[in-house]
Amino acid sequence: MTHISRGLAVALAAILLVGSTTQAAGVGGASWTPSQSTTTPQAASFLVEGDAIDYRTAATWDAAQAAGLERYLSTGVRYTLEVNDRSGRLSATGYWATNHPDPAYDRDDDDGDGRWEEAEVIAGREAPDAGRTYSATMQFSRWHAKRVSGRCTWAWDRRQGRTEVLSQLSRELLGEWQAERYTLTYDTQLFPRAGQRPQLPTEVAIPRCRDQRPGVNQDGFVVTFSRPLPWRAFSELVSVGSGKWTAFEALGTSEQDDLLWTCGGPVDATVRLSQCRAMGVRPRGVTAAVGYFDSVAAGQLRGDAAVAAVESLQDPLTGLLLDVGGFGVVPPGLTVNDRYWELVLAD
Repeated sequence: MTHISRGLAVALAAILLVGSTTQAAGVGGASWTPSQSTTTPQAASFLVEGDAIDYRTAATWDAAQAAGLERYLSTGVRYTLEVNDRSGRLSATGYWATNHPDPAYDRDDDDGDGRWEEAEVIAGREAPDAGRTYSATMQFSRWHAKRVSGRCTWAWDRRQGRTEVLSQLSRELLGEWQAERYTLTYDTQLFPRAGQRPQLPTEVAIPRCRDQRPGVNQDGFVVTFSRPLPWRAFSELVSVGSGKWTAFEALGTSEQDDLLWTCGGPVDATVRLSQCRAMGVRPRGVTAAVGYFDSVAAGQLRGDAAVAAVESLQDPLTGLLLDVGGFGVVPPGLTVNDRYWELVLAD
């Protein structure tokens, strides 16, 4: 996540690199990045057929690069893959998938124009196995939410542009992932001008000109489940009080390899887990989610056998203060900093 200005960030990065004795050998010229990385755009569907792009990155670390990353991981930072549309045409939908263990996801509106031009997959605390391919997919669309006459509606951007791929080392701070250092762009993908705005069906995802806010007497929570839950069981977990789920993570498998995969995105009753399947993940069920609930609903969650942990959602104060777009980062967003890998898979 990059909340500070690029000029300031470059200056800070230069300061951080002073005195480094490790020879840079990976992509982006860093000692901790993959030795090889390829990003491929694929046509995808968000609101209608073919209106989105899935950016799929396949990366491998050799022994030296994996060791270089492991040294940094021991300090508490985590490897992060970023895809960024600096041309400002696309907006990240929030849907993603990866076989990196214990991952998280984040997206940002860096310039305050109402589009999520930056998306990131944050890998876990373990160093990658040398020679193994790690994949991450992040979805972007030409649709973005826009206010017209005070009403939030869908807008379409047909212009051409380009996305850039880079890596960074991030640290969790008050519920947000903040970049401590990052590479220069090492992959660029051009996308062409599109045609007319597609006709939207009656039932589509609700446009949001800002992240959902808590209701009266509601607080934010990160909920980790004790097992993967079918979507229906997940959606019916809270039957008292008031509240709403906003984002989820699900565990699954893929035909691509024998690793566990995680997919996630906004909670939408019409979409459910379909985007996971579209990204090549066979979901076993929902493993964690974030949302807003009052004390009655939170109490029910804490007492449910299907719930492993209920934790307060941290207010990303740093993001609020440093986001170039102003107060564009509001909890819970789509970042699910859960403990499923720690509490459930570790047993």
